[in-house]
Amino acid sequence: MTLADLESLESFALLGPGYGCDGFLLLRGLADTRGPSASPRLVYAGFETPGSQARVLAPSDVARFDPDFGNVPLQDVCAAFDEDGIRESIQTIRQSIAAGDVYQVCLTHRVPLTADSGAPLSGTTLLSAICAGGVPPFAAWVRLPGGPEFVSASPERFFDTAASDVHAEPMKGTARLSDQAVLEGSAKDRCELAMITDLVRHDLAAVCMPRSIRVPCERRIVRLPYALQAVSDVEGTLRDGVGPLEVLDALNPGGSVVGAPKEAARAMIRRLESTPRGPYCGALGLWQGARSAFGLLIRTATRTPTGWTYGVGSGIVYDSDAAREIEEFRTKLGALGCARRPCR
Repeated sequence: MTLADLESLESFALLGPGYGCDGFLLLRGLADTRGPSASPRLVYAGFETPGSQARVLAPSDVARFDPDFGNVPLQDVCAAFDEDGIRESIQTIRQSIAAGDVYQVCLTHRVPLTADSGAPLSGTTLLSAICAGGVPPFAAWVRLPGGPEFVSASPERFFDTAASDVHAEPMKGTARLSDQAVLEGSAKDRCELAMITDLVRHDLAAVCMPRSIRVPCERRIVRLPYALQAVSDVEGTLRDGVGPLEVLDALNPGGSVVGAPKEAARAMIRRLESTPRGPYCGALGLWQGARSAFGLLIRTATRTPTGWTYGVGSGIVYDSDAAREIEEFRTKLGALGCARRPCR
């Protein structure tokens, strides 16, 4: 079976190495189910979906899969977004911060994707594009029964569990590959990550044993093929009877794609973003027995009735500079290889 053969399947999930696989894992014939199992289960919750309402799906077949990206002609993918609209939204957020309504908001924008050649885009071509420079840890191409369908180049581990242990890796702070010193020395980015790390600690407190939550690493820099990212590590010990679905319910939507305080930031997002995020910024996980691994669905393209859209975002604080935030949006488009190229 080739990548192109997946296009004919009614439902499937192709998951990258971050989900606990050695390479890619293909789950075919997905059907909604409930409850734990020793067999693999796919778990999905969109951004607007409470974790308690996540879809749990059982595959009819699970197998290792070796995508032959070399046999897929690469298409130049391009995207364009409304810079004026982003500037206006940033100013609105800054005014709300000044008024004391919120501290930080993750502002996102969905942009239509097109191919320079004019050929239609597909899941095959998008997955090949995002893996051309290296496979993202939480790469995924998913088509759920009844929808949605999405392709993700996510580098962010939402959380994983192993028996009673939980580990989360909130990601906040992005820079071009040439700007490591800038990112390391940025007080704004450092404070943003500290704020979101504290938010994740707070969310985990609902499902962890008292005084068990710790931050073994406050900040480290991760190098991607197209950008640098700042990440922290948060760990805890789960309460008796708590499993991946309860952790998902406590954390979703992820703090790094919302802001703080969480509910005030969500209210701003509903006010400023014209369409629901859906899969973008939601959660995808592989759950098997006592272990689970979840990716946060950033750098994600979603199929719509009119084509594919791709989500980009940035955390806005009071001292955010609109030009720099727009540059961060462009840097994140690099997951598709289109950070510097406008649409024709």
